[in-house]
Amino acid sequence: MAVGAVGVDMERVVVAVDVACFALREGQLTLLLVRREVAPFAGSWALPGGVVRGRERLDAAAMRLLAERTGLQVAYLEQLYTFDDPDRDPRGRTLSVAYYALLAPEGDAAAQAGRGVGALDWLPVDDLPPLAFDHARIAAYARRRLAQKIGYAPLAFLLLPEHFTMADLRRVHEAIEGRAYTHLSNFQTLMRSRWDLLRVPGEFDRRTKRPAQRYRYGGPLVIEGAPGEDD
Repeated sequence: MAVGAVGVDMERVVVAVDVACFALREGQLTLLLVRREVAPFAGSWALPGGVVRGRERLDAAAMRLLAERTGLQVAYLEQLYTFDDPDRDPRGRTLSVAYYALLAPEGDAAAQAGRGVGALDWLPVDDLPPLAFDHARIAAYARRRLAQKIGYAPLAFLLLPEHFTMADLRRVHEAIEGRAYTHLSNFQTLMRSRWDLLRVPGEFDRRTKRPAQRYRYGGPLVIEGAPGEDD
């Protein structure tokens, strides 16, 4: 029978969005998790998310659901991947369009448990508990994408104050990439060749014995792949 003909059986497929929201807390990369109040997986930790409304755009749904579940507005949000395992949700066929997000410095203070959420917490990405659905897979994929993208997009500067030291920038890269930069002069050379880093005249960080020059990022913060660029 032709598609669209009267009497064709069409299986209902639900479209959801799930958001892997990252933040740096005390120099450590953390992921925002919510404790589900409803079945399935009631009481389990999960990524914030939910079902897309009938005429809602995916980007809008991701921002709405993150705000409803956690009260947060993020500095950066990007579509990640579509997870389509037929058995990923025991309630029926559900596609998850996953996103990953970055929270600006101190932004995590605004997080609060919202609709359908019993509790929330920021947990280290390298020490996550068992997660509901296939959210462990989504979280791992998002972490890899973030670590790749910070090498060619100015994501690090969304996680730094306006004025920062080279050591501050290095700590952001190390936390996100999951590796140490042992040759600090090589790191500084790499960053200077990659980004428009401007010295802030007369500003030094005096937290250490040797005062460190402060910089600011002088380039654009337009990041390819962010929602709204093609609207």
